Amino acid sequence: MKYLHLIYLAAFSWWGVSVVGVDMATRKIPNARIVFGFRLLLLALGLLAVNTLLGHYGQVTSYLNWNFYPMWAAHFFWSALAGVILWYTGIWPAGDAKYFMLCAAWIPLINPYVRNFPHYLFVGLLVNTFVAAALVALGSFLASGFYQASPADFFAELWKDVKARFSSLSGEGAKGGWKIGAYLANMTFLFLLQQVLNMETRYFLGRFLGRTDIIYFFLFFLWDKIGTVFSSKKWLYASTACYALYFFAGYFFFYDRLAALLLAAFVNVFKFSLLLFFGRFMLEHLMEKKDTVYVGARELEPGMILSAKAARTLKDNPVFEGAFDDHFKDGLSEEQVGLLRDWLSRLPVQDPKIETVKGRPFALWIFAGAALTLLLDRGLVTFFK
Repeated sequence: MKYLHLIYLAAFSWWGVSVVGVDMATRKIPNARIVFGFRLLLLALGLLAVNTLLGHYGQVTSYLNWNFYPMWAAHFFWSALAGVILWYTGIWPAGDAKYFMLCAAWIPLINPYVRNFPHYLFVGLLVNTFVAAALVALGSFLASGFYQASPADFFAELWKDVKARFSSLSGEGAKGGWKIGAYLANMTFLFLLQQVLNMETRYFLGRFLGRTDIIYFFLFFLWDKIGTVFSSKKWLYASTACYALYFFAGYFFFYDRLAALLLAAFVNVFKFSLLLFFGRFMLEHLMEKKDTVYVGARELEPGMILSAKAARTLKDNPVFEGAFDDHFKDGLSEEQVGLLRDWLSRLPVQDPKIETVKGRPFALWIFAGAALTLLLDRGLVTFFK
């Protein structure tokens, strides 16, 4: 078994590095590489199953029990779900999402005793992937900033970007205050509900509801799709009624924990808000600021990637009638390019341009996240606790 796992490590490393090399050179992951990696994965899984069968009949002494395979299937399901969510929310193109699924599937074949397997291993892999990428991206941004300007000017410009990003998200005046208030009230109730349900259904849904990081994961990556819900008036009215019900029921059934649960919910909202603002909105803003390219109608081509700001603007523009509601990191389609060219040609502006970003080869960080998961057998953030 030991030598079989070492062979799997070598095979995974060879395939993974080859995909990273292609992605670095072309900024795309060919589907043929994904198909080959999937076939290689099935072969490895089949050989493990044969070894288990031999062990069942006493032919070998070192083998995995049959219950490993349902556990692996559960892990693969969660990893595939995470990959689909990251593609659907526009974080990754389809190639990166599929590469992540396969990298995640290889990890327990290389080390069947890896921590958090089967249900939470995909979370550790995602954390290692994004934290490593964020640290390098932030370090690169700081280094380039110090190289181009004095520290005082650099941090002044950075603080200006932070304030501008916050203003663009929250809005201005009374509308902005209402939006922030609704967000805080609705998000606090969500985490309050999570704790109450976890407390009352510990043996039914507790495994999922007890993990706040899982809630963070879905909220963090699905925010572009569901974020507006938490600043809407309808949800605020509903959550206000639920607050009244919570305090009424809590007074009779869990009076001793009434304030403690509310305080814990406030803390979770604060932590998630910091994660969302700095880990997604600011990091996305700073990375795109460095890679922004403005192109005119004649330069537009299928496959080009809109910046997050341009994607939001086009999505909200009624002229396009929902053509940009689902915009993915795979780039613009032929139809979308045609719509944009027609729209730009009719604008009363000389040589109008659209904001795009250069594609980032993310396969390197997915592979690095898998390597860190195997080497450290833990999430990278645990070193900062």
